[in-house]
Amino acid sequence: MRQRSDLTVHTDPIAITSETHSLAGTLVLPDGAGNDRPVPAALIVGGPGPLPLERRAQDGTPNWPLRWAEAFGAAGLACLCYDQRGSGESTGQYEDADWDDLYGDAAAAAEILRLQPEVSRVIAVAWADAVGFALRLAAEGKVDGLILLAAGAHTAEERYREQVRRLAAGRGLSDRVVELRVRQWQAQLQAVRDRVAAGERVAETDIGGQRIVTNLRRFLAVHEFDPMAAARQVATPALLLHGAADTVVPPAESELLAETLAGPVERRVYPGEGHFLYRSDQAVADAVGWMQRRAAGITAD
Repeated sequence: MRQRSDLTVHTDPIAITSETHSLAGTLVLPDGAGNDRPVPAALIVGGPGPLPLERRAQDGTPNWPLRWAEAFGAAGLACLCYDQRGSGESTGQYEDADWDDLYGDAAAAAEILRLQPEVSRVIAVAWADAVGFALRLAAEGKVDGLILLAAGAHTAEERYREQVRRLAAGRGLSDRVVELRVRQWQAQLQAVRDRVAAGERVAETDIGGQRIVTNLRRFLAVHEFDPMAAARQVATPALLLHGAADTVVPPAESELLAETLAGPVERRVYPGEGHFLYRSDQAVADAVGWMQRRAAGITAD
């Protein structure tokens, strides 16, 4: 289905509050949506990565969550995106939040979106590390479907092992070298566990030349999360989108995840696209079309 250019879209601020902080969000609704005509809604989920997901860049230009929200609205669908705590217009401290804290924020956003009278169902949209939050939301019945970009199926250790194995094979190195590198990686992760056990909460790291404060408990949770275990608990419909040239999360992982999810699954792979698939106009168009078809009761192309 194609987007309609004659729709009027309403973009309104929305606050998701708790005892410790308030998340600033944008709710996009198409004209005519209401109690008597509710529409499906997408929730752009912020993840547990070292940098918070924000609606706008520092220069004020829309980041991908806001661009996707506007695309959903232009197609007659609703959408909510938000600044993660301590970023954009949201309060709180991002570095203080562990995995469960940030998941709680995503769950609160799903709840407030579901309470909107204009909304009939909620679909979680997540990229990369945020996929873990989306899977948990679905497993706990907090959302009605999933749109997952660059979704992984392996734990961080499994993915690292595969990356080292491919590199070693290309250079003619033995399995012993692979195991040595993996043990070194495991030792580094154990060192982080020891720091957490000693009471250390945050640490600084360099990402692209920028010093970032990272929550160590969240760092460990991301590395220990098992997507396959979570996927086995998910029976909601899902759309998996993956870049064929993704070298961070290989496309084979979303294929494996698709085979594990219990509900109906569609999967699309985009030639020439890498890890940052949210930049693809075709990907957002396919996400919009999938939601429209689900709303119309059409479950396959």
